[in-house]
Amino acid sequence: MGGAELLIAIANILTTEADLTEALRLVVREVVRFVGAETGAAYRVDHERRLLVPVAAYRVPHHALSILTTAVLPIDQQGFHDSVFAAASITSSDDVQNDPRFAYELFRRFPHRSGVILPIHLDGAVAAALYLVWWERAERFDLARVTMLEAVGQQVALLLRAARLRAEAQRQRAEALAAEERYHSLVEHIPVGIFRTTPSGQILDANPAMVELLRFTDREELLGINATSLYVNPEDRERWQQLRDASGVTRDFQCELRTNDGGTVWVRLNARSVCDGDREYWEGAVEDITDQRRADEAERRAETLRAVAQLANAAAHEINNPLAVIVGRLELLRRDLNTDQRGRLVPIVEASKQIARIITHMGRLTRLEPLDDLPASPMLDLRRSSEPLPK
Repeated sequence: MGGAELLIAIANILTTEADLTEALRLVVREVVRFVGAETGAAYRVDHERRLLVPVAAYRVPHHALSILTTAVLPIDQQGFHDSVFAAASITSSDDVQNDPRFAYELFRRFPHRSGVILPIHLDGAVAAALYLVWWERAERFDLARVTMLEAVGQQVALLLRAARLRAEAQRQRAEALAAEERYHSLVEHIPVGIFRTTPSGQILDANPAMVELLRFTDREELLGINATSLYVNPEDRERWQQLRDASGVTRDFQCELRTNDGGTVWVRLNARSVCDGDREYWEGAVEDITDQRRADEAERRAETLRAVAQLANAAAHEINNPLAVIVGRLELLRRDLNTDQRGRLVPIVEASKQIARIITHMGRLTRLEPLDDLPASPMLDLRRSSEPLPK
């Protein structure tokens, strides 16, 4: 095989074999055949651990196979460190056993006469190396063969770059798939309704929490309605859109939505406007705050009751003292009156007793009940507000 045929064969390997290990094995095979070597191996450089790690080999003797395909070589312990890794040049010897550059114990363990190390440069550093072996023959390299091996090294560098790019693409794809999976998992399992709609109200997407919140049977049923029909107050949809800030975001908007079972639910809405090319849609999150609003309303009613009760107790106390004086004086006055005069005094005494009953009710307030016959202008019904709650 001539030099041109070698480079063409390696180029064909680079363009047809996607598996890096197999591609390196095939390259080693072609190089071994070209230079007439008896054995060849490819190593990758582990820069972090500073090791030469075997990747592929060709024509390794059976007795040496298990060791040579697994043994790593510490880079800094090799006598050829400077020439191969510092100078990045092809290094050869026709007397390996007596060459101090090849004094590492692995070369002594499997004695051979000649060896050639071909470093593979990638991005300014040695990324791999080929090692060619002649077990018994003294083999010297002339300039022509060194030049050809350098060309081979450049081609193998292209192979490594392509493998590196594929690995990076696969890594990025795996990260993208993982990120997409995390996103879908978040959307599917987050206990907050998430939606996407068009400005006209067509529901494009909704997560399971949104379906459950609005009491629909499934996602498809929810997607079959228009979002505008969900608002108890139709103006609320326009209001939260008008409240969007400069970046198109509406925050903490509260409104009441209809549910598919005929009920309603209060929600807190956070949404934003998104443009995809010439298409606009709205997306956001909806949180059920019905229980929170009920609790807030109960707290407001309790606070109002406390304030009214305090006022009623204070008023009852202030009224009760002068009322007691009035009632006492009326009793004394009645003793000195004749029958006709006493009859005229009866309405005054009954009115005083009625005031006393009103004061009693004011001191027993347990809730706030308005008068039923005054819906337009609510007034507190003292009697009902002070009666025990029905069981």
